[in-house]
Amino acid sequence: MISLFSRMMDHAIESHFTKDRSGRLVFIPFSRKRKCYFVDSKSDEEKIRALVKMFRSAITLITFLTYPSVMVPALILDGYAGLSPRGHRLTIALGIPLFFWLVLGALAWMFWSLYKKAIPSLTSSLSEVGPDVTGQLSQISQRPRRLPLLFVVAGLLLICGALFAFLASYHFRR
Repeated sequence: MISLFSRMMDHAIESHFTKDRSGRLVFIPFSRKRKCYFVDSKSDEEKIRALVKMFRSAITLITFLTYPSVMVPALILDGYAGLSPRGHRLTIALGIPLFFWLVLGALAWMFWSLYKKAIPSLTSSLSEVGPDVTGQLSQISQRPRRLPLLFVVAGLLLICGALFAFLASYHFRR
């Protein structure tokens, strides 16, 4: 499991780097439409990769924790809370998971803010990529989008399945 996560993070980090036509390494901190930077030294590349890996790992773990932290308390409370009015059950079954979602969302926002503030100091010694090279980057590095699409479809199917199971169990309890 850890090996799979590590490979997934390595792939995510690679999406922040590409090479231009002359073979120079280009760092893409946010998107190709914003500032990109040439990375000429190995030490700068290692520092940037370490920062991106910390950020992407934290955000991915928060994303993975969000779904169970929202759904599991709602299912447990709905099934075992024993509150008689349906409105009370629904309020508790939605209120507690939404609190977890709010906390995890604030944590993700904090990591994003720290990442955005760290990028200018990390790239201050790097030369900026011009708009002519930035336009060529999208043509050079067309990566296949099958794996992310597979994850999105699998996630949507999982959410639909969980929603169906929740509604079916609620319907049969009546």
